[in-house]
Amino acid sequence: MRLTILSLILALSAFADTPGRHPAYLHARGDLRTAQLYLRGPIEPNVARNMRAADREIDAAVHEIDQAARFDHKDLNDHPPIDANIDRNGRFRNAMDLLNSARRDIGREEDNPSAIGWRDVAYRHIDAAIAYVKRAAHDLHVDRELGW
Repeated sequence: MRLTILSLILALSAFADTPGRHPAYLHARGDLRTAQLYLRGPIEPNVARNMRAADREIDAAVHEIDQAARFDHKDLNDHPPIDANIDRNGRFRNAMDLLNSARRDIGREEDNPSAIGWRDVAYRHIDAAIAYVKRAAHDLHVDRELGW
């Protein structure tokens, strides 16, 4: 009897650690949320416009990823820590690295046909966020060149 209970407990704990169908989605989600935190903060008004747009696109991408991750009963309540002492240029670079990493993560083979649509929409939102961050970086560069 004890052996049976112990076997059942071990089997259930092994099952609980199995990543499921979408292990990369949670990593992508964490990268997106961290990128979002890097992009938030004090910044010039003309740059802030693009940063707010990127923030909205990241939220939309996370929403789409959440739809796929929910099928695996993943814990979607992550709050990644970030290094708040990074200079503005470092924030842009880190955010771009994280956005590209998230895009790669969701690009892995998808075995759930229902999740393919969510993944594809998430791609579009991530690509839009990347475009907005590039515009914001360009605007910031122009501001610095003009001495503003």
